[in-house]
Formats: sequence, C-alpha cells, structure tokens
Amino acid sequence: MTLVPAGSFVMGSNDIARTLDNERPQHMVFVPAFLIDRRPVTNAEFLSFITSGGYQARSCWSAEGWQWRELNTVEHPLYWREQRRDKWIEIGLQKTAPLEPRHPVQCVSWYEAEAYARWIGKRLPTEEEWEKAASWDPERQEKRFHPWGEREPAAHTCNDNAHGGDTTSVDQHPAGRGPSGCEDMLGNVWEWTATWFEPYAGFAAFPYEGYSVPYFDQRHRVLRGGSWATRRHVLRTTFRNWYHPWVREIFAGFRCATDP
Repeated sequence: MTLVPAGSFVMGSNDIARTLDNERPQHMVFVPAFLIDRRPVTNAEFLSFITSGGYQARSCWSAEGWQWRELNTVEHPLYWREQRRDKWIEIGLQKTAPLEPRHPVQCVSWYEAEAYARWIGKRLPTEEEWEKAASWDPERQEKRFHPWGEREPAAHTCNDNAHGGDTTSVDQHPAGRGPSGCEDMLGNVWEWTATWFEPYAGFAAFPYEGYSVPYFDQRHRVLRGGSWATRRHVLRTTFRNWYHPWVREIFAGFRCATDP
C-alpha cells in the first residue's frame, strides 16, 4: 500500500468540453490521511479469499450483501469455474483459459468487493480517496487529467480500448503510475468505491436531466478508472461510473484502502 497524506485537493472538473455533468463543478475537498493499494486486487489474492471460506464467512458480509449472496448462491466471481480442486478457469469474451494469477479480478459485485476488503482487514476507498490518489500531485499542488499527466492514453500507460481483448497483469504498466505511486488506475478494470453516486454541490444537469439525475437515488455505487474495454475518450481521473451493488456483468474489480 502507499500512504496518501492528509490535505485538500481539487476534485472534479470544470472542463465542459471533455467531461460530463456529474464530474462538475470542480471543488476543494479535504481528505484525511489514508493508505491505498498500489494495484488492484489480483485473481490470486481473490482466490485466497475463496479457499479460506470467505464466501461462507458471515462476518465478512454486510446484511444486504449476505442476503444477496444466499439468494443467488454466489460462491465465486461470475465467470470463474473450478475444473478440479483448486484448478480454476475464467470464461472470457474471446477464450476460456486458466486463471491468470497476476491479472486483476473482474466481474465481481460491490458486495463481493466489500466482503473481500473486510476479510483482509481493509475497506473500499471512497471516491474522494480514489481520485486524490489518482490525480493529485502534492509537490506541484495541481491536478492531473490522467495519473501520468496530460498525455493521451497509450499502450505503455494502460490497458484500454479492447486492444488485447482481456485484462493484463497489474504490474504491466508502470509508466501509468500516478503521483501517489498507484498503478493501473485507468484501464484494466473498473474499480468499485465505497461511495453512493450523488451530485456534487452546485451540480447542473447537462445536456439533459436524464443522463445523471435519475441515478442519484442512493442505490448506485460509484466506480472509477475504466476497464480494458473502455474507449480512450472516457479514461480520465474525474470520470464517474455507477451501478447497483449487485451487478457482476461489468468488467469491475477493486483495490482496497485503510486508515493509517
């Protein structure tokens, strides 16, 4: 993990040409010190949660998450299959292959992400923590459009645009490292946060109310970062995605945080 010191940072954007209404307006946010994983949780790490009985450990789950797990008989990520004891495969869009241990876990719900974080003694980051770790340069006291700076995404900075057809190792793009030392914050997998999707103070719907407003309902959790299939015009440190916490079909994973 890496330590992000306490302090204020500029959250969101005022760039109407390159951002969407729920990313605006830009505002200052004070964030207490926190620790955040340098990389997303990997398949190997999540497999340890499974083999240690995490899906059966009631103490790891919220009441709502446990009810969802039991109702749907969820025992592993959506596209994982156990061929024989401790030998797992993952069903992909283009192929089915043995589980890649260093790739980020994907297609897990918010409930599963939260349960893993509790199991490991951590928590999910808030979206304020995530954005600060991804974008805020404390030395220059300025915000970065991408974790690595203003340069457009490229093959050496992140896994995006469906170029490789799947996830890549979480340590494959050190050139995309952000100011906090975190890697893979754009591309590879969307990342669940602890935050409900809500408008920023001063929010104004644009270009029409139906884009964001119907989802400010305290039923959608914020995801950040983009996935291996996300188009490059979406990849930025301020972009906010949102889904119901039980959704598993999206290319979503997570990283954990904790207090120092």
